[in-house]
Amino acid sequence: MCMTHKQLLTIDDLTTSDVLDIIEVADLLEKHRRRFGYLPALLRGKCLGMIFDETSLRTRTAFERAIGDLGGQAIHYNGAEARVGRHAAKTEHLPDFVKVAGGFNDVLLSRIYDFATQEQICALSPVPFINGMCDEHHPTQALCDFLTIKRQFGAVEGINIAFVGDGTNIALSLAQTAAKVGARFTCATPEKFALPADQTAHLAGFTATTDAEAAVKDAHVVVADAWIPMNKALEAELRREVLAPYRVTPALMTQARTDAVFLHNLPAYRGDEVVPEVIDGPQSVIYDEAVARLHIARALLLYCLRPDWADLVAAANAGTTEAFDRHLDEIAARSASRSLS
Repeated sequence: MCMTHKQLLTIDDLTTSDVLDIIEVADLLEKHRRRFGYLPALLRGKCLGMIFDETSLRTRTAFERAIGDLGGQAIHYNGAEARVGRHAAKTEHLPDFVKVAGGFNDVLLSRIYDFATQEQICALSPVPFINGMCDEHHPTQALCDFLTIKRQFGAVEGINIAFVGDGTNIALSLAQTAAKVGARFTCATPEKFALPADQTAHLAGFTATTDAEAAVKDAHVVVADAWIPMNKALEAELRREVLAPYRVTPALMTQARTDAVFLHNLPAYRGDEVVPEVIDGPQSVIYDEAVARLHIARALLLYCLRPDWADLVAAANAGTTEAFDRHLDEIAARSASRSLS
């Protein structure tokens, strides 16, 4: 673990306060943007380097837009250009790439499927690092899901979350986040696709089950993820057969609270993990959830890059949106003054 700058390799890199502060700042920044039509250029002159060995719609768009909203810019490297990741025809010595990319950029975001490679990039990076997704963890998605939950229910503590299907990276990052903020997380999977016990046994509020209906009973939030990961296409029919009892249907949703919402990180495969009547129905908030990734991206970049992050947190805790706006303007004015001096 790097001790000289901030990182988000897994949710375990954040404290409970970090998680709650990032969510709160993300929410208030978006409210500020809606009221005034812009955000202060708190990251003017900063550059985000993004490394993807898979195509990306939501993560890339969210982080490119986020740093642009705050006055910075982004550079995108695909796996072939960076010569890292599983699709690189010819690989480069990883430390060489990371050190050079870190020299060009102020923060790195990497979306490489192999967690061990992500760990190496994080350890080698001379600048802050964000895990944009890998096979074991998806921390940025978990944060945007909890922002969505907060907006729906006004709080995250005490919320009952049910994850149904394959025990994916989404499930693990959500379980870790739930444990930090005092939410309850029940993961319903076939035994074959359960989350590893060594990664969940210590998590407060975590329950594993093979019973989808029991998991969803009285849930505020029902979450699903794709059944056929990118690296499991050859197992598609077997996975569909084993996971069929975990499909989210209107009948399953009746076990949840009447005000329950449905989340899915997308892309979704209607007819597999969820039926159209649910994902396209009134309980689905998947599009709000998707856009929340932009709001979390802004807050994460500020968390990584602003030395006065604590001042932003204090502004967020000032009590009203008007007070936050006032404090935000003061922080922006100080930044502008320093850049001119």
